[in-house]
Amino acid sequence: MMKTALLSLLGAAWFGFALFAPAAFGGKAVAIPDFTPGDAIPAKAKHDWNLGPTGLRGWMFCDQLVTTDARQIAITAVDKGSPADGVIAVGDVLLGAGGKPFSFDPRTEMGRAITAAETEAGGGPLTLTRWRAGKAEEVTLKLSVLGTFSATAPYDCPKSQRILNRGLEALAARMAQPDHAKEDDAIPRTLNALACSPVASRAGAPRLEAAEVAKRTPTMPFHVVRPQLSSLSCHP
Repeated sequence: MMKTALLSLLGAAWFGFALFAPAAFGGKAVAIPDFTPGDAIPAKAKHDWNLGPTGLRGWMFCDQLVTTDARQIAITAVDKGSPADGVIAVGDVLLGAGGKPFSFDPRTEMGRAITAAETEAGGGPLTLTRWRAGKAEEVTLKLSVLGTFSATAPYDCPKSQRILNRGLEALAARMAQPDHAKEDDAIPRTLNALACSPVASRAGAPRLEAAEVAKRTPTMPFHVVRPQLSSLSCHP
């Protein structure tokens, strides 16, 4: 259950907070929704975010993809069989992570809480502050222990290699599905194929052989694919 001090902080942060921020859509000032009394996600702002190994996707207020004004995450999807399955549901709202309310940027704060939970010292439990049906309480997800990032991460870093291998496994499994080509846009399919190619993969990492990559990669000029590569990012 949630501690009294945390409830007080959340109450002060949300029920006394001025819910307006700089322009975010079409040059017009937009009110930051407060999901606890029932506000909806703005109709023209449907972009949500992957919340790492939790298995969650969530919407948070952003201004040109900057999320520092957000203090809540509205859950939009929960992967079946993921750490969040059975604990968090679509429509729940996250108000904090690691036992603390969001105070400066939920994306950064979620990332730091996840990183801490995945260390040997953390042991795997990730505490999230969940708002549901008018009640805020702390719930726990069990994450895999992946270790600590090295000082040179992502280079010479066992944890980074583990994350890469898991990502390649997930991509290979997705691309092996018969209806993969019908489900995804051509650009993500091309990038998935490049990631799983023998050139991109490291020794010991799951990969698709050249013939399979060619079969599953849509015909697309390299000048179309290449600009996309520079925009890729990894989120521990």
